[in-house]
Amino acid sequence: MGAPMTLLPAYPKGRAAVQTPLLGYLAGPHAGRIAAAWPAPHAGFLTLPAARRHAAAILLGDGAGVRSADIVRLVERGRDRDVAHLLVSGEAPGGLMKALGRLGEVLWKAGDYARFLALFSEDEAGRVLRHMPVIAADRLQLIGVLPAALRQAGIISHLPSDPLAVEDLAEAFGLALRIHGAGAAASIAQRWNRASDMPGLFQMAADALEPVQFGQVLPVPRLPEAFVPVADSKSLVRVALDFRNCLRDFAGDLAAGRMAVFTLREGMEPVAIALRQDPAGWRLAEVKARQNEDVSDEALRRIIAALRPAGVRTGESTWVLARRLCGHEYERSGASDPLEWPTWRDRIALGSLWD
Repeated sequence: MGAPMTLLPAYPKGRAAVQTPLLGYLAGPHAGRIAAAWPAPHAGFLTLPAARRHAAAILLGDGAGVRSADIVRLVERGRDRDVAHLLVSGEAPGGLMKALGRLGEVLWKAGDYARFLALFSEDEAGRVLRHMPVIAADRLQLIGVLPAALRQAGIISHLPSDPLAVEDLAEAFGLALRIHGAGAAASIAQRWNRASDMPGLFQMAADALEPVQFGQVLPVPRLPEAFVPVADSKSLVRVALDFRNCLRDFAGDLAAGRMAVFTLREGMEPVAIALRQDPAGWRLAEVKARQNEDVSDEALRRIIAALRPAGVRTGESTWVLARRLCGHEYERSGASDPLEWPTWRDRIALGSLWD
């Protein structure tokens, strides 16, 4: 191609370019920029191979500092290697343009293109994408949920189509590293990569959440001074009466060291905070104001921010997550409506005290 193209971007001014209905259907949010670069009836664009049309959408929308006229010349007459080089602003992985040709006829959203390029640049994920006969944006969204270590062919090929199930798998991997140590990441991923099917993959994930040793009790986290621990039965009775809740029912768990309760009264309405221990360590199990009233999102975020430096996590217990992994029916339920995404508070999984 010669010298790199570093000219200032040139976008149309004044009225929006005329778009044909066909371009509007195929190009979606990119139609305006493409109509300006290839005026109606857009024959120069519409007759391009699919890979070149996707490349044009990426290059016209990423603000790479290249004039639209130069992009038109490149995607119409440039070599695949030069187009790929500009797409990634450097040395492109092999097979990029062939993979773009398997993205379908309708152009993708900018965020989906960014995810595709990022995954294609990874060694393992890129190897998987090169062998996909059809590359779909929603499938890449699922792959993107996984930690990089899990983006391997054996794992990706067994992913269910429900995002919540994939999130559970990613969560299980994170908790498994808390249980077995960060150094076990590669061996766990390799084991999961050998799964023969989706149920087998999820069973492996559930197995990874089992404790390494039975009967292990961790020290209670050291929290900031504002968090006052409930350290004996008298304190427990006093707090239960003050907050008018059922904390006295947990005296056995508190005595066994599997649970810890704190009160926080500084800078917010008084709250009682319960932590639970499972194989992955201490987690936030409940936060309630007096009479079991919920606290505001702002207060909850402040509490979580104070707990994280002490190693306290949020989310489901290992026991609950393992049961869900073993019982997933996402692919077999036959339900026509997808499950709704949980809210931010749902993901924290407060109220799970009896696991």
